[in-house]
Amino acid sequence: MLPMWLVDGMRNFLACRSSHLARWSPVVLIAMIISACAPGSNPQSEEPAAATQAPAVYLSPAGFDADLITPAGIHVKTNGQYKTEAQKKSAASAIDRYWEEVHKCALTVVPPDDRFFSQKLIPTFPQHLSIEIANNWQVVEGPKTHRKMQAFPSLARPGSWSTARREEEALYVSVVPELNGLGPQMAGELNVWLSGNTSTAPGDLSNTCSSVSCIKFNYDNAPSQAWSDCVD
Repeated sequence: MLPMWLVDGMRNFLACRSSHLARWSPVVLIAMIISACAPGSNPQSEEPAAATQAPAVYLSPAGFDADLITPAGIHVKTNGQYKTEAQKKSAASAIDRYWEEVHKCALTVVPPDDRFFSQKLIPTFPQHLSIEIANNWQVVEGPKTHRKMQAFPSLARPGSWSTARREEEALYVSVVPELNGLGPQMAGELNVWLSGNTSTAPGDLSNTCSSVSCIKFNYDNAPSQAWSDCVD
């Protein structure tokens, strides 16, 4: 038995086109009726996609095994650099404080009425960020401050030292245990995250938010002197 919508469609179709039906076979007639009854699309009602949908699932970089997740959702590989649970918990809180400062800075750059940035993209960034605490660091003398600080060999400039570096392809930051330099690198990764999910991303946040201060936490960074100007 034919469905009622098809029967009604045939009745209406036959009523208005009875003079032309003799030349068509029943199969062709049914196909024509189905086509006529199908709802058409209205191009004016379709809204263009403003941006690519951000991935919903955290994807870790190759070989990255997080052993710490901060309350904000940032995945951290500590490499055994924090010897006690209290230090790990304090480091997690400090990492989230860096994110709070970067977050506040980013909101001063994006348009205040752009909810896609402020309510969707920016708040979900921490769940996609990977931070590795470097274990190849040494205490060296800073070239400008001449204070002792933790640093590891720079990959970008052989012979020099870095406190933090990032990889844009993986939303990944490597940083020394005292976390000095994390803020600007985190801001740079946020910029990559925004640029990868919309074509109207703000300017270079790694420069705009480079003034994020270093943060002290429950970690013995002696004999480094890098915390002398950091905030509690």
